[in-house]
Amino acid sequence: MKIVSWNCASKFREKYASIIEEDADIYVICECEDPAQAKLKEYVEFAGENYFWTGDLHWKGLGIFAKDNIKLEPIEGLNKEFKNFIALRVNDSFNLLGVWAMPPYVEMIHDYFDANTDLFDESLVICGDFNSNAVFNPKHKVKDRNGKAKNHSNLDIKLNNKGLFSIYHKLSGEVNGNETKFTFYQSKHLNVPFYLDYFYANEEIIKKTELINFWNKPNDDFPNKFEILDFSKWACLSDHLPIVFEINEL
Repeated sequence: MKIVSWNCASKFREKYASIIEEDADIYVICECEDPAQAKLKEYVEFAGENYFWTGDLHWKGLGIFAKDNIKLEPIEGLNKEFKNFIALRVNDSFNLLGVWAMPPYVEMIHDYFDANTDLFDESLVICGDFNSNAVFNPKHKVKDRNGKAKNHSNLDIKLNNKGLFSIYHKLSGEVNGNETKFTFYQSKHLNVPFYLDYFYANEEIIKKTELINFWNKPNDDFPNKFEILDFSKWACLSDHLPIVFEINEL
């Protein structure tokens, strides 16, 4: 199963044709239109009926789109206060949480975690635009119910304690805030990069995953693949790059 996560920087109706070239089973798209209110026929047909969408603005929300043969079911019993999160059961196999963090960014994810703690376990895969990195820790001084600052590093600790780890950082061995590859280029400039988009999964899945770089060939010894797509192709469409996680073995 191939999952693509991408902040498309709005106007997804004009960009979806590019991302579907990846032939993913599931697309987690930030800043996309609500297909139920969209006027472009081709975009509505792309969405079909196997999707979930949430947001305050019909032209800019979070959507999860899947091929017809993928079973998506909403996870019940969650706090419905949060609109920038979508939690689904996929093929009766694992849980998927799509995230699009808006101001106050990582603090929003902390609040969602604290309100839905039971969702976070090793059966969960998380992906999306966190708009967060350890370099921004000093900006987030508001504390959670345990007295810890709602910053990126403390969110990472919370997720780690639930058995969930950033796939990129686990595979690369890099420390958050000191990455050598990036998912976001401010104003699409190569000299202002950050790592803001994430996939989190459990360690057993990550052990079976290879980090794909544009200079290496996939290794068949690893059934799962993780990749950040190339700036040269995607920068014309968004300031965020798509990230891809191909899960062939859970």
